[in-house]
Amino acid sequence: MTTKSKFQLSGPGPVAEEKSRSVSAESTLVTYSYENEPIITGYQHACLLTGLTSGETYIYRVGSEGSWSEWNEFRTPDVGSTFSMIYFGDTQNGIKSQWSRVIRKAYQQVPNCSFMLHGGDLINRTGRDSEWQEWFDAGGFIYSTVPQMMTPGNHDYNDLVLDPHWRNQFTQPDNGPKGLEETCFFIDYKNLRLISIDSATGNELENENGYEITSQTAWLDSVLSSNTKAWVIVTTHLPFYSTKESRDNPQLREHFQPLLEKYDVDLVLTGHDHSYGRGMASDNPEVKPTVVYVVSVSGAKMYEAGDKMWMQKKGAGLQLYQAITITSGKLEFGAYTADGELFDHFILQKKNKKKSLKELR
Repeated sequence: MTTKSKFQLSGPGPVAEEKSRSVSAESTLVTYSYENEPIITGYQHACLLTGLTSGETYIYRVGSEGSWSEWNEFRTPDVGSTFSMIYFGDTQNGIKSQWSRVIRKAYQQVPNCSFMLHGGDLINRTGRDSEWQEWFDAGGFIYSTVPQMMTPGNHDYNDLVLDPHWRNQFTQPDNGPKGLEETCFFIDYKNLRLISIDSATGNELENENGYEITSQTAWLDSVLSSNTKAWVIVTTHLPFYSTKESRDNPQLREHFQPLLEKYDVDLVLTGHDHSYGRGMASDNPEVKPTVVYVVSVSGAKMYEAGDKMWMQKKGAGLQLYQAITITSGKLEFGAYTADGELFDHFILQKKNKKKSLKELR
């Protein structure tokens, strides 16, 4: 039996099946095992929808004859420059019981967000299917209507091997270095270039002369040098600047920061440290810092925030999500707590090739 996706333009009334276009899925037989838990065997499916028109609302369903999902709705990007996105740091712990309210509050606040971005450590134990089930339960129907993008964290790897669920259940761009497809990639969305660096691969880029870091450095240079978008956001799991006193990732700054500064990257979104920090900084004393670095956590696992000098804003013991709205000349950033209260707020503005940051909270 062939699994398919049916899709058509959304309408005001009952769905007319005969108007649907149909696409066959690529189906993969998978087997997942974790310690003494039941072995999971089944098929996972992926469909790529093409021929869509910008600025339109579509409905789709997936399944096979006699077994179809409900109709779900999504909207394609329009030609305007304004849009919103939501960012989540580490989900990782208490996913269904405690993180579910965070993603639901974020969706409630920004229901028309264009996509959601996850900064790694989506689950706690690599390959554990029951934790992935929690992740999908927490997001529920939101995942069926809002595109999800993610960069991997150290908990998404085990012994240098990426969680087998990753590429089977997510379809991400494969335009990164060979072997790092769907973990290192870039996406152009309206006037934004969004770039994912895989900082969890190669044992957190431990070998500074290894393929994982050298290939991504060369790749990042090419992706930034060819960029024509007005705004650039980089996401990666390990922070360039940590919030916790005992943590540091100098290899990221040594290899990637000169490129971020050379090409005037606007914002870097990271996780890993289970607290909140935001600031502009540079390891180069001759450079005036213009890149905004953010460390954040959305799950229930918490660490203390240290007193590191790079942070203009810090916080601990808070589950946070970030709502980001981008227009042609402005990026507005708000960090919100699990109960929807505004915790951090700033605006980046660009005018005549000059960039300024205005702190609002």
